[in-house]
Amino acid sequence: MFASPLPTLYLIADVDTAGDLDVDLLDIVSQFVRAGGRMVSLRPGDIDDRSLLDIGAEIAGLLFAVRGIFLVHRRVDVAIALGADGVHLPSRGMDRRELRHLLLPSAVIGRSCHGRQQVQYCARNAWDFVTLGPLFASISKPGYGPNVEVSEFSQIAAAAELPIYALGGVVPDNARSCLDAGASGVAVVGGIIGASSPFEATAQYLEALQADCGG
Repeated sequence: MFASPLPTLYLIADVDTAGDLDVDLLDIVSQFVRAGGRMVSLRPGDIDDRSLLDIGAEIAGLLFAVRGIFLVHRRVDVAIALGADGVHLPSRGMDRRELRHLLLPSAVIGRSCHGRQQVQYCARNAWDFVTLGPLFASISKPGYGPNVEVSEFSQIAAAAELPIYALGGVVPDNARSCLDAGASGVAVVGGIIGASSPFEATAQYLEALQADCGG
């Protein structure tokens, strides 16, 4: 795991969301990085492996150039092929111990969580971070969530011994409240991918998270 704290702003670069909105995912990540974003996970969707590797290599280059953190959702094989910094796994999937013999010791390994028990499991098994949500109504998945109340999120975060990213419907106006509730940072999909200016949206998130924004 990286010696320095993880950044508080985490972009999940979702292939399907970008496709549904007919926007250029690589350009969005480029704007995110230029605005100061330093942590991105590529989430595969309806895309062939060759195209996934191609866009992944471009995104990896953008993050590596600024010493950022590049992860891949679910696809451990793609993460290895691209020399990614780590992986972000779904709530149900490989165990962390199964991954350690596949990835470098320094790899960042995260997991999606949707409730207290999943977070506690990840904390006990030394996962590097988790996302928890949806906390608010999702932007990228209309009608999905919230299923974690802010008060419950705060209780889970207070008891957890690992970084927790608030996920689901997080916008600049409520980003700071997520930190106040105990989040280590916020994970964003539609709030940046669907923005008219991903650069300006990123800057607004970072401003809202200015306390220990970490880039």
